[in-house]
Amino acid sequence: MNLTQTSTCQILAEMEPMFHRLGERARDLGLEMSVWSPEGMRVGEFESNCEFCRTVSEVGGGCMERVREIAAKVSKDAAPVATCLSGGCAVVAVPIRKRRRIVGTVTSCWPSKLWLDDEFVARRCDELHLDRQTVSAMVRKVCCRDQKECDELLPWLELVVENEQALHVANNELATLSTNLSTTYEELSLLYSISGSMRVTQSPEAFLLAVCEEVREVMNLSAAAVVLHAHPPAVHEDTVVIAGDLGLTTEQVMLLAATQITPMLARNNRVVVENQFKWTAYPDLGKEIRNLVAVPLMAEHSLGMLLAFNKESGDFNSVDTKLMNSIGNQSTVFLTNNMLYADLQDLLMGVLHALTATIDAKDPYTCGHSNRVAIISKRLAESMGLPAQRVQQIYLAGLMHDIGKIGVPESVLRKPGRLTAEEYEAVKKHPGLGAKILGGIRQLDDVIAGILCHHERLDGRGYPQGLSGDEVPQDARIIGLADCFDAMSSDRTYRKALPLEAVVSEVRKCAGTQFDPKVVEHLLSWDLDALLKELCQPAKTVFPIRIAQEEAV
Repeated sequence: MNLTQTSTCQILAEMEPMFHRLGERARDLGLEMSVWSPEGMRVGEFESNCEFCRTVSEVGGGCMERVREIAAKVSKDAAPVATCLSGGCAVVAVPIRKRRRIVGTVTSCWPSKLWLDDEFVARRCDELHLDRQTVSAMVRKVCCRDQKECDELLPWLELVVENEQALHVANNELATLSTNLSTTYEELSLLYSISGSMRVTQSPEAFLLAVCEEVREVMNLSAAAVVLHAHPPAVHEDTVVIAGDLGLTTEQVMLLAATQITPMLARNNRVVVENQFKWTAYPDLGKEIRNLVAVPLMAEHSLGMLLAFNKESGDFNSVDTKLMNSIGNQSTVFLTNNMLYADLQDLLMGVLHALTATIDAKDPYTCGHSNRVAIISKRLAESMGLPAQRVQQIYLAGLMHDIGKIGVPESVLRKPGRLTAEEYEAVKKHPGLGAKILGGIRQLDDVIAGILCHHERLDGRGYPQGLSGDEVPQDARIIGLADCFDAMSSDRTYRKALPLEAVVSEVRKCAGTQFDPKVVEHLLSWDLDALLKELCQPAKTVFPIRIAQEEAV
């Protein structure tokens, strides 16, 4: 059988529901129906509903061979036929078309009233060795049309076939449209979901893992992955993110990217599709991968690649590659924005560290104090389970809590002895000065309360506003404890650092009056010896970006 014949048979097989409907309508009129390919092969299993026809056919008296010849002629000539057969039956046949191509023939036949003639029945029964009385009884039930009705039934069959074909095409188009709409909806939902989650404060790993999960589900994959190259300060080292079951470790995926996929992307500089994938360098590992799509994530330079592995429903097609390309473009936009955000964040924190370093430089004995308070405040906020964005806010407030000391004379800050009342009043102005200095920076509005109130006390004896109880912001309670803890455990111009036991005793004694007992509980639960050793290490001058990144939702 050649390719054309195979294609024709496939087309007729797809039309089988239509032929069953045709058969039901034919039987309602007492007709038998059959379907034929252009080569004269019967298509489908349409059992005869007529006892008379089955009986005659069983003894070799049927007209099927003659019907086959008529069907082949109709397919060849592309013209309908209505004719009477010598065996006493009548046949009408019409071509089946698909897009102007003849793909087969539908035939309907019936025993004509000639079988009601006793002499004809006697002769045929003798020829076929059938019982005359039995055949006559069966004939009377089915013979209701004359051979002359062929010309009347032919237009009916043509119209029915035409209508059923139109209905079949409409149903197929509707099913295809429904499938396409469903697929398009899922793809648009995926792209919308990805767009909605493109928050630059989110970590690249969390964002890309969510992308891979969505891609795997929508495209029906065994796994999806991203190989992400280092692009500091947002991403400090090469990273692999995998969603699903691939059967390869992250190191093996990195190896696959380096040895096989990167050279392919370099040659094409566009989406690569491999439906018959072979990993030439590592064939044993390559057995885990049947097919894949690789999309380069390109900005000014390569940021990495998005990978789709092992489509469950067959090969990757052009629709898959377009979707992957769109997702890759969106991912590139996110990574570029995230990198810019990280750069700005790094710049901001570098400036703030430099600024606070100038404050600490006014008093050599407090050098590094601002950074230590920021670290302790951050640890307390994390220990208390505060959200990542709030932790960042408290870190910044802790870092800048003494910025108002710019307005305090160095002679006061460096004075080795007890301060006079006037000097102490000058020092007490530094929280308000700090809040005023930062008040014009809209992006730092959330940290001002922590700076302004970090010397307030729960008992109302603090400054500058004399707040008490719940009036003292939580950020200020955290920073205030961190500030006092570092002050007591560090050397100052007027005294040496207190022993840790004395610091702990003082903190515990002031819980409920100066300090929030809940914050004190978190601080005293730590290994404070280890904390002090850590704080003695050289201070970092760049803010750790990951502190500012929200956890993925």
